[in-house]
Amino acid sequence: MKKEEYPSATVDFSRWFMPEELTALYHTPIYGSLTEPQRRRYNQLHALYFNEQTMFFEKALARNVLGYFLTRPLSEELKSGLRQFEAEEEEHSEMFRSLNQKCAPETYSERDFHFIQVPRAAAGMLHFISRRPTWFPLLLWLMHLQEERSLSSGRVFLKFADSLEPHFVAAQRKHLADEIGHVRWDQELLDCVWPKTGVLLRRFNSRLLGWMIEEYFSTPKRSAVRVVAALVGEFAELQPHYPEFCRALRRLGSDPNYRRSFYCTSNVPNTIRMFDAWPELRSLSKVMPGYIPGSNA
Repeated sequence: MKKEEYPSATVDFSRWFMPEELTALYHTPIYGSLTEPQRRRYNQLHALYFNEQTMFFEKALARNVLGYFLTRPLSEELKSGLRQFEAEEEEHSEMFRSLNQKCAPETYSERDFHFIQVPRAAAGMLHFISRRPTWFPLLLWLMHLQEERSLSSGRVFLKFADSLEPHFVAAQRKHLADEIGHVRWDQELLDCVWPKTGVLLRRFNSRLLGWMIEEYFSTPKRSAVRVVAALVGEFAELQPHYPEFCRALRRLGSDPNYRRSFYCTSNVPNTIRMFDAWPELRSLSKVMPGYIPGSNA
């Protein structure tokens, strides 16, 4: 984001940083017991985590995947798009990094991630498979899924723009504008790779994709709990209720309404349409209750 496009004033901590409906605790009964200052601070902390999610996805996954395909024999038009894709992902990471540092310099001065903490073994495995996307084309599906959902989330930010902190709205507006092209390039890569992938490898990748969605991309778990831990660390009166907050987050994993809203035809319609075209991907409805095979026809 160019400097002239970015709000020049300091971050306004009297404002909400993101739409409440995009935060996890909002969907639990216990959220209603919080005071407005407590809810606002939770919202702000969750927004920092939300930025971390984008950075992690772009830094740990997109960089390697795009770098791999830039060395492959693809059309020059697609390669030009992927180079733009890669440059914009780097720009997004820097934008969200700077925003988090602006909001919490003591937390982010020497690191990009606070709420997201990936074990070394898991990080190593992700690095390994992201450098081999033709063996693990599930990563292209995951990129398409997450980037299309980012489009939906960005639109929700803009819907409530007048009530949100301007820096966060500006960042999401920039991110949303670029993600439209990214989703298109993700689809072009899938069209190049997935049909050429053998049936057995497609089935393996589909199962692995389902496991990753279930474990990391559909219900609030480790990082979401750390956000709550940060909240109760700032409000001593909430500390006795910390276990209750954790239980409330865990229950979202079995809440059908919450899980249906995470990935559904209203926020990832193109990905779901593409899933429908491949029998091995229709089984993802088991981990994505909002996906009903054939519903997006």
